[in-house]
Amino acid sequence: MLMVLGIEILLLVAALGISHVSSQLDQNAVDILKKQVDNRSSYLESILSSDQNLSNLSERINEVTEELIDSGEIDIQNIGTNKEDYLPLMKCINDSMISTMRRRAVTGIFVAFNTEDLDEKGQKDVIPALYIRDLDPDSLPARKNTDLLMERSPVELVKTMGISTDKGWKSNLALSDESTKRIMYPVFQAAYKDHGQLEASDYGHWSTEEYTLDGDNRPAIAYSVPLILSDGTVYGVLGVELLSEYLNTQIPYEELQNEGEGTYILAYTKSSLKDDGIVISGIGGINGKNLSDEKVLRNSELTLHKNSYGEYQLDLTGKRYYISMKPIQLYNRNAPFSDEQWVLLGVVENNQLFSFSRHVLRMLMFTVLMTVVVGVLSSLIVSLRLARPVRKLSSEVEEAQKNNSTSLKFSNTGIRELDQFAGAIMQLNKDMVTVSTKFLRIMEMASVELGGFEVRTDTKSVYVTDNFFSMLGMERDPDEILDADSFVKIVKNFESECSYITGSDNAKVYCVKYDDGDVRYVRMEINKEMNRCIGLVEDVTKVTRERMSIEYERDYDTLTGLYNRRAFQRESEKLFREHPEKLKHAAFVMIDMDNLKYTNDNFGHDFGDRYIYEAGKGFADYTPQGTICSRISGDEFNLLFYGYDSQDEIRKVIAEVKAAIDRKCIMLPSGRKLKLSISGGICWYPENTKDLKLMKKYADFAMYQVKRSAKGNIQEFDPDVYNRNASEEQQRKQFRQLIRREELRYYYQPIVSAVTGKVYALEALMHIDLPALKSPEDVVKLAREEKCLHELERITFFRAAEGYVQLRENGDVRGDELLFINSIASECMSNDECREFNRKYGDLQPQLVLEITEQESLNKKGNMPGFLGAIALDDYGSGYNSEKSLLTISPQYIKVDMAIIRDIDTDPDKQQIVVNIVNYAHQRGMYVVAEGIETPAELEKVLELGVDLLQGYYLARPAAVPGEINSEAIKIIKNRSREV
Repeated sequence: MLMVLGIEILLLVAALGISHVSSQLDQNAVDILKKQVDNRSSYLESILSSDQNLSNLSERINEVTEELIDSGEIDIQNIGTNKEDYLPLMKCINDSMISTMRRRAVTGIFVAFNTEDLDEKGQKDVIPALYIRDLDPDSLPARKNTDLLMERSPVELVKTMGISTDKGWKSNLALSDESTKRIMYPVFQAAYKDHGQLEASDYGHWSTEEYTLDGDNRPAIAYSVPLILSDGTVYGVLGVELLSEYLNTQIPYEELQNEGEGTYILAYTKSSLKDDGIVISGIGGINGKNLSDEKVLRNSELTLHKNSYGEYQLDLTGKRYYISMKPIQLYNRNAPFSDEQWVLLGVVENNQLFSFSRHVLRMLMFTVLMTVVVGVLSSLIVSLRLARPVRKLSSEVEEAQKNNSTSLKFSNTGIRELDQFAGAIMQLNKDMVTVSTKFLRIMEMASVELGGFEVRTDTKSVYVTDNFFSMLGMERDPDEILDADSFVKIVKNFESECSYITGSDNAKVYCVKYDDGDVRYVRMEINKEMNRCIGLVEDVTKVTRERMSIEYERDYDTLTGLYNRRAFQRESEKLFREHPEKLKHAAFVMIDMDNLKYTNDNFGHDFGDRYIYEAGKGFADYTPQGTICSRISGDEFNLLFYGYDSQDEIRKVIAEVKAAIDRKCIMLPSGRKLKLSISGGICWYPENTKDLKLMKKYADFAMYQVKRSAKGNIQEFDPDVYNRNASEEQQRKQFRQLIRREELRYYYQPIVSAVTGKVYALEALMHIDLPALKSPEDVVKLAREEKCLHELERITFFRAAEGYVQLRENGDVRGDELLFINSIASECMSNDECREFNRKYGDLQPQLVLEITEQESLNKKGNMPGFLGAIALDDYGSGYNSEKSLLTISPQYIKVDMAIIRDIDTDPDKQQIVVNIVNYAHQRGMYVVAEGIETPAELEKVLELGVDLLQGYYLARPAAVPGEINSEAIKIIKNRSREV
């Protein structure tokens, strides 16, 4: 034994020298640190990348903003200063912001509005903002957002949202605050100076220094992106916040496995990570016991140098620290802030990092020495005295184990050490029995009932607690002896007969039903170790029932017991997505309760709730099994009928449900019965659409058609009516865009002298070529309906004059022609607009001819400041312009309506009307214009009747650049002049 021991010692010493244990352990420590930092940096990068994905919310805010701009509700240029412009937008987007914050691992979300250069704003200026904070984002959201705090928002929004204000709440962001400069200035200025040429996400930026809101003491960092409209207008920033306290929980220094002495540091650098001597700046995410206590790195710069392991080291306060650094990729390569490289540092003092290898080396040397000493002594003792007594003790232990005895008793060996060892074992066994008894008593006293078992496969022995079988709802004779095989069979039979669910920890929760009707939920977890199988049984009835109650409240409406909106949407989408074959013929029915507001206002909300309850009970009782019913909100219900062979089957069912609801009533305080009444809309699957969202939209449209006409009916979706309404809405949308952007175009049609055939004047005619708008009459009609006649009048004057001036500058017209402009009778430009017109086109005033149709318009337009032109009575003879108008207005030009000119060559009555007009006009120095000449015969006849000016398609059509006069028409005019 001594020779073997000597050889083993020599081999051990040689192995230690050859294997380089110390250096290998040092390298292992470095590798573990690298892996820990690498894993944590990847995790942190995924969190930050997820948090900075604000594209969906940014696009949603842009859509809402443009809709509000299109509708004229807000002016984007005043959104940073005018509450009437930014408050409606905040009200529209606050729910989307809260929803986005709930889905991110962030502690806050904010939006701020501004359209001006921040460098030109004063320190006393303020920025309107909405800033919401969630101090515990990892916990479940509270109902009604009671777990949120409002940090910045207008007072009006605080009242409507019902979110508590924090201790440092303010109504806006002050430009002088450092927090505003951190979260808004870099991103907004980058996009503003660049005119929003990049995508909003490319301007995204994480703040590289901590900030605290004014009035608050919690440091944080934030990620911000600019808000950019489709035309490039930058009108604010959107961002999320991470409190430093919460960020530190994402970088737990304890995992560095250096007895809690390591430190994580979140930092950034503009140096190349391949260089030696890189400069880093701490961002504020510092978590550890070492450097953080010394406060040497927070928001400061330090220089790191390479070490022998290819990593970095830092000499600080007389100590040398080992640093493992991993980059965190947050920005695109070509983004404005791509030069800011974020890194995660794992910092451990060298002595601490390599302490294990030093300790192991010392212990190995000590072990070698002690092995020699103890080995020699032990070999002698074992060989001389211990062999026989040990075998005796061993046999006694085997006997006790065979008899499954809980008490051990060894005979005296005569060797003091062995007897002490045997006594210690017996005392240990006694203590274990005592501890087991105490533990069982503690289990019995616990508020949650516990049970368990142990099965030994080597000895086929079984141990179970007294309450094990009773917890599983089984009766068992306590004196019956169980072996391993029979016990395993009992457990397998229980699993096959009792329903269960498997939790996330792989433990099974069984639903145990007792003979007296009681139901208990029991959790069983089984672990196998070598030759042992250990099981724990726990009564989780209370917890399970609470969870089931919460799940019920999550999916069901508390008043009616029907599905709520979320559950209805989930079940419907699941049906459409996973089992479309079950739909066959289906109907989406949207129901709205009639008279609910009347009931609430006149009898109180208790009777209103009774009204809703009776309707919900009716839907639950009278709809066939399998119908998905839900109360969406207030007085709105959704029903999805599916699995039918035809529409007629569903119509019959819907009619029966409608009739059943109509028969129901509630008793009012006066003793009078109030009958229930519902209105609804139906969308068919697959006839109308196969898309669930469109079905909901179409059913909603059909329902509101009923609500606008005759309540108390259920109407099917009509695609023709829907398309007609959609077409009208498209017309209005294009019209509003046309007016807002002043995109009206004007063509010019020549008015020709009846003597020379030369162009005497040009008439500016509105030209429309849009998908939904086709004619000027449509534009005027919509302008009257949208109360935009004044805007149309102003745009007409300015655009018509602008086009004529451009033609004159390009040499496309002579420049001395008169310019006829169609004016709206009831509208007139304001004094300021007239002065602006004179400033731009004052030289055109003598050439202007305003075409009017009523005496009232002459009184207005004749008094416009600076007006020097003439008046033309338009559409004379059309019905509303008669001899009375001619006497009262006394115009310089009379335009005979084209209805009179058309076919004048064959109609003596029309010829006589024109003769009378010409005679009257020439006696009073007026000119007669024949409109709408389309044939040579019409031209010859009006020349014969003595008109002064000619206009119509036969002479020239309207065009952006007026074309040449028809040569045949000129020939007819000249021939007539020679005859005269």
